[in-house]
Amino acid sequence: MLIDERHKKIIEILKKEKIISTKKLAKLLFFSEATLRRDLIKMEQKGILQRTRGGASILESFANESSILIREQKQIQEKRRIALKCFELLKDNTSFFVDSSSTVGSLLYYFQNFENITVITNSLNNCSILTKTTKAAVYLTPGLVDQKTNSLLGSDTIEYIKNFYCNVFLFSCSGLSLHGISEANSEQSLIKREMLKHSKTHILLVDHTKFNKNYLSLSYGFEDIDYIITDKLPDSAYIKLFQENKTKLIIA
Repeated sequence: MLIDERHKKIIEILKKEKIISTKKLAKLLFFSEATLRRDLIKMEQKGILQRTRGGASILESFANESSILIREQKQIQEKRRIALKCFELLKDNTSFFVDSSSTVGSLLYYFQNFENITVITNSLNNCSILTKTTKAAVYLTPGLVDQKTNSLLGSDTIEYIKNFYCNVFLFSCSGLSLHGISEANSEQSLIKREMLKHSKTHILLVDHTKFNKNYLSLSYGFEDIDYIITDKLPDSAYIKLFQENKTKLIIA
């Protein structure tokens, strides 16, 4: 079994158990304890979990951005519905900024249906999806690799983004509240602000679990968003706020 597959299985169990011994994990997965210890060390280095004496516990704090491996396993069906609904808004001959979110990653598989599209992204994962499944012209930003999110960050990334102006910016976020849209990572927030400044239409893809959550870095307000696509109707206070800011709400 490949390393990524083992890691995903470990995450699935930890999401249910929260904390588990290496011995029990080895029995559930039919792996040797030595193999599991090596995997747990690597996963701890990536910020996915914390090793305990004789086991491990999952890390999911509002103060820290979740690993891409964790995010890819969450709300899979909801993300697919959101992706299909967003697909209806898009068309051929379009340029896109794409962030590093797994929600947007779900949408990118449908880009194989488009002709003559260009994508600029700071995401290693989303770049891989595009190059493997589409004919899109893909530009990957430079920058420092953030292992937790598998994305490129920093001043070089921001300067590179300034060279482009795109038709559409497709993105998600860590959290969304009546105060605005926020990110757990302030550097991710800076990247998204720059992509937003250098694009015409802004489409936020966000499942219902992101609502009523505030994170470290407030990125932007609803006045900057043209469309919000989600899977459940939010509270009336959000609907009123979206209307005041002329943000179109779409339910998948």
